[in-house]
Amino acid sequence: MNLNTAEAILKDTGIFKGHETIAGIACTIGYDKKFKWAWMATQLNTFIIIGETEELIDKNKIEQFSNACYEYAIKNNQGWPRGLQSGIGAVAILKGKSIDRSAAVFCEKLTKKHFSAFEVPVLYDLEKKKTIRYLTRPLWGTIYFPYFTKMIDDITSRF
Repeated sequence: MNLNTAEAILKDTGIFKGHETIAGIACTIGYDKKFKWAWMATQLNTFIIIGETEELIDKNKIEQFSNACYEYAIKNNQGWPRGLQSGIGAVAILKGKSIDRSAAVFCEKLTKKHFSAFEVPVLYDLEKKKTIRYLTRPLWGTIYFPYFTKMIDDITSRF
């Protein structure tokens, strides 16, 4: 088994959930449920969804993928009801060899806001072996972003 596959990485970190097709892309899904007092005593239910495409990834492609991953996370939440000391994270990692600058800009500036939920689009450039994600933490939900940053960086550093 290739130790750099999304499935192997998620299994190694203990969060592998399964496989689904999301926005027409075969994906590997991880799920992590954490409760922290430092998060104002809230539970965060995080879905890490990793897909790969041969197509050009432009802003529309990553935005559609990210939104579909967010919808998947909302539908499949296994934690407390959203908003009652609970939030949902949808980290959508799309890997590809052809990434348009518009897609990178979309990922570098988080603009989507949702009630008690986070939509975090991430790109992984297979040619450059580079992760493209938000450059700064947004004000809303800022206490969760060190957790998201560590998770994204840990996973993508193993591709």
